[in-house]
Amino acid sequence: MQPDVGWCGGLTTLVEIAAIAKSRGQLVVPHGSSVYSHHAVITFTNTPFSEFLMTSPDCSTMRPQFDPILLDEPVPVNGRIHKSVLDKPGFGVELNRDCNLKRPYSH
Repeated sequence: MQPDVGWCGGLTTLVEIAAIAKSRGQLVVPHGSSVYSHHAVITFTNTPFSEFLMTSPDCSTMRPQFDPILLDEPVPVNGRIHKSVLDKPGFGVELNRDCNLKRPYSH
């Protein structure tokens, strides 16, 4: 299963989905969601890995999924994210208040 924490109802629902899947012998690999999924994945026993979306324009560098909106978003090093980088209050990231958000389309 690949629930997305941003679409399935949040972190609590993701945990519930993983528990139901585990009771049925199924694996769960949350879709994308970056730092919001990593915290859950590290606690699940039926999640073999965490998905990381390559968002760099050339797909050759590791760039945080929500860059530049979030600061301190962890990225894999040699294919791994160590639990110590997640050991911060909340999700361990903060909003980049200097980020100029723009909408590419007008309504």
